[in-house]
Amino acid sequence: MKPVHLAVIAIAAAGGWFASRLSDHFHRRPEAAERKILLYQSPMHPWVKSDKPGQCTVCGMDLVPVYEGDPTHDRLVPGLVMLPQGSPNVMSVRTMEVKKMPLQRTLRVAGMIGEDMSRHGVISAPVDGRIDGLSMNHAGQQVTRRQPLATVFSRTLLSAANDYNLALKQNPEAAEVAKRRLEQYGLVWEQIQTIPQRQPDDLYFGILSPLTGVIVKSYVAEGQFVKEGEKMFEVADFTKMWFMFSAAEPDLPFLKVGQMVTLSTAHLPGETFKGRIAFINPNLDEMTHASLIRVVLENPERRIKNNTYAEGTVELEAPEVTAIPRSAVLWSGTTPRVYVEKAAGSYQQQAVKLGRSGDALWESLEGLNEGERVVTSGNMLIDSQAQLDAMALTSDPPPPSHLPDLPAVTAFMKAVASLNTCLAGDDLPAANQALQQIPPFPDGMIKTPAPISSTDLKGFRQSFLPWSQEIAALAISLKSNLPDIHIFRCPMTDQLWPGAPANAAWIQFTGELRNPYWGKEMLECGIEVSP
Repeated sequence: MKPVHLAVIAIAAAGGWFASRLSDHFHRRPEAAERKILLYQSPMHPWVKSDKPGQCTVCGMDLVPVYEGDPTHDRLVPGLVMLPQGSPNVMSVRTMEVKKMPLQRTLRVAGMIGEDMSRHGVISAPVDGRIDGLSMNHAGQQVTRRQPLATVFSRTLLSAANDYNLALKQNPEAAEVAKRRLEQYGLVWEQIQTIPQRQPDDLYFGILSPLTGVIVKSYVAEGQFVKEGEKMFEVADFTKMWFMFSAAEPDLPFLKVGQMVTLSTAHLPGETFKGRIAFINPNLDEMTHASLIRVVLENPERRIKNNTYAEGTVELEAPEVTAIPRSAVLWSGTTPRVYVEKAAGSYQQQAVKLGRSGDALWESLEGLNEGERVVTSGNMLIDSQAQLDAMALTSDPPPPSHLPDLPAVTAFMKAVASLNTCLAGDDLPAANQALQQIPPFPDGMIKTPAPISSTDLKGFRQSFLPWSQEIAALAISLKSNLPDIHIFRCPMTDQLWPGAPANAAWIQFTGELRNPYWGKEMLECGIEVSP
């Protein structure tokens, strides 16, 4: 068959172009015949290129032509990836348009419900005296304003009461002064009115509560002497409660005073309570970089208990912003990036600046325009392909200046492959033993120091990786003399440890992928680059 017919068949296999014209080669459109073919390329393994038609040396697929001006040729642009139409890779790729969308976010919170501290009060002893009776003597008791708390024997009160009695009989103006003094000692008008009728042997006065609430602490006992101003009780008003939770710094842009919070507690199953954010602390915690948020809850029946753990959600606003799906974003260090669809099967890597994060979306601040389409599914596959394409743009390793002793080379390579098998199985003792069985490489062609025995698997792999890389590069250059060897690369090796290279290679004498760098954690992570 003529080469021109092979080219037509390759085009039809790759994209279905000119399917209706294959039966008649001479009826092709004139402009198609004028297009210049730059090279032939594998649709599945784009680093496989040739200046004439043929089959991919990796997968056996027909090479397809790359025309001058064809978008496929744009793979030479850094960061641009071409996946031929109809290939399984393209079929798994999904895209979404960049546009303005509501940035919805559900903020789940947890914290403690406690008393409203602005309603916390202290009841102090109004005068010096001895507590001879207690109506309220423990925490948790409900108290109302002017309810009796205790009876006290106080010489100060007895003296003030006698002065009031005498003033009533002699001087009305002096009586008014004596009355005000009794009020300062904690007596109310109803108690003061009864003083003229008190019996001489009645030595006790009642202390009434000036507050309404629940006693949370009691500091006195019967028979105890107290000083004026000494703390007797602490009282809290539980008809209003505070729910306090910590908001992480990235969540603060979504929070505002007045937003509604819906809560639930374990001691009231099936019930929810609502309250509004009343305060956002502007002073972040030095350790957690979180802000303490206060929500006010109405609790008129006091059903919500003090110091209760609660969980809930905040009803956040959903502003319309230029947004992209979270699944579209890949991270390289601290730099987020996406892949933008330029044409069918053509994807350009683009760094982006992100704003707020929603449940399913990221706010896009810079790097993207409305109407562009970003890859949301299959972007990791495209990113791996981009790394392989970048490697394909570099020159192949130069062949050795002379052929070494092939039997010795084969024995060396097989011993290295045995070591790789031990590392793939995470078997450190076997790896140390296999390392001792590796013979020297002929003519000293391996410049990287061999790994050394280790009691740490990760440390062994760190010294093994650069040595294995050089062996794989040499194996590629000797491929025609080592037909049974296989070379694999792993696109994830840069995540093994800081400074590790991406796409580290290794050798095997079997086509079943077994990754020695990751071992059992990601045993089949990789791609064969030279079968």
